Amino acid sequence: MKKRPRVFSEFKNIRTLPSGYQVAVTRNKREFSKHFAGHSEKALNAARRWRDQMLRLLPNKRRKPIPPRVLAAFHLKKPAVGVFRYPDRQFYCVTYRDRKRAMRSRTFSWPDRDEEIAAYGAAMKFRRKVEKSR
Repeated sequence: MKKRPRVFSEFKNIRTLPSGYQVAVTRNKREFSKHFAGHSEKALNAARRWRDQMLRLLPNKRRKPIPPRVLAAFHLKKPAVGVFRYPDRQFYCVTYRDRKRAMRSRTFSWPDRDEEIAAYGAAMKFRRKVEKSR
């Protein structure tokens, strides 16, 4: 009898259960999920196909996406984790916990469109610095 694999780090949104694979995608506090029975390659491929289809159909997870021109300036395909954009108020925000475990936030504003790239870079640099100090 073949042993069931325990942990797959390359599976995003796919859980391994004793009965098979479960795909779960959450958007706006609503979960879309489907179960695929068995631990065969066929079941895994079906789970991957369904996950990819759901990710294409559902809206982006970020409510305020980072503009592609800003990501291109840093040669990124995906936005940096923990850096959020507020276009109405023209700033990027990084939230973190200080040494006393209190929630803090720091903002990086841009007065005009040309300086938005510099503000995003400063926010990413600050986020990396905070993560290293943990």
